[in-house]
Amino acid sequence: MKRIESLIGELPLKLFKNDLLQMKYFFLALFIFVYFNSLAQENSIFINNYLDPFITNPGCTGSEDYPVAHSLVKKQWLGFPDSPTTFFISGNYRIGNYDFYDPKGFVNQGPLVLKDRVGLGVAIFKDNNGPLSNTGGILSYAYHLPVSKISRLSFGISLLLINYQFNSSILEPDQTDDPYLLSGDLNNLKSNLGIGIYYHSSEYFAGISAMKLLPGISSANEHITESPSYFIFGGYKIKGSNPISFEPSIALKVLESRTSIAEFYSKIYIKHFNWIAISYSTLNIISIQFALNLYRSLVLAYKYEYNLGKITNYNFGSHELSIGVNLGLVKVSGIRKKVK
Repeated sequence: MKRIESLIGELPLKLFKNDLLQMKYFFLALFIFVYFNSLAQENSIFINNYLDPFITNPGCTGSEDYPVAHSLVKKQWLGFPDSPTTFFISGNYRIGNYDFYDPKGFVNQGPLVLKDRVGLGVAIFKDNNGPLSNTGGILSYAYHLPVSKISRLSFGISLLLINYQFNSSILEPDQTDDPYLLSGDLNNLKSNLGIGIYYHSSEYFAGISAMKLLPGISSANEHITESPSYFIFGGYKIKGSNPISFEPSIALKVLESRTSIAEFYSKIYIKHFNWIAISYSTLNIISIQFALNLYRSLVLAYKYEYNLGKITNYNFGSHELSIGVNLGLVKVSGIRKKVK
């Protein structure tokens, strides 16, 4: 964290030359330091995983039966120089002997003759935050066991690869020969594991997982031991008057920094595929997001986050835009052919 403290000390001089604005942004920089001190090296994808639950719970991999893939870009604190930016692309699929319709309406048959119990997923991401950046990927596997005709219990494991980078060349320190700020492990590739359990039916869903189980990941200048992050979530699907249904849910997260977060979601489906959701996080954030089925399997999603803290006075909120392909949108009920 000393590396971040050094960076925060440079923010007012580096970004703002106007003496009248310097003090205001200095206090804003202090707020950012507190924020990163609480979340430590936790990657933003582990906090914002609503569209891809398999990122924090590998047991969710392939839980939708059909192929799902999407990409997104997120800009936090729009209007603030060098604010965090996230790029993300992912996909997951349950392998099995069943059919689904492609966007042209033709029936695609599963390539393998298997009981539809194996789910595979992959994700690639990049986080940029001034001189700090994380680039990595996730490989996820899940095995789905039928509990009844309408419910399954899934067990998953994931492999996480992250390359931590610190680019000191963009800094303008007062002391150009600062041995602490400009030295150390500037490029560090590490791997880790995650496990998860997920139960879902036509009405209920719940999961529990742990990520970053292995210790020993190091920062740019200090060698530290990471602690696992834990995630619990659950929800209930309420069928309303056709074509509207309602889905309340809650997520609890204990990050490696021992920061505890609770998130509350209220989601409304319209015609099964279009939806809008409002959420509140104990990080003092309110968000609204929606997804629209543009054409057949093409889906567009947008999310806006509003921070209730003082940082709101200095930016225009956080924005996330996603586009994806969901082949389940054009499937026909009963087309799947299960292997007995």
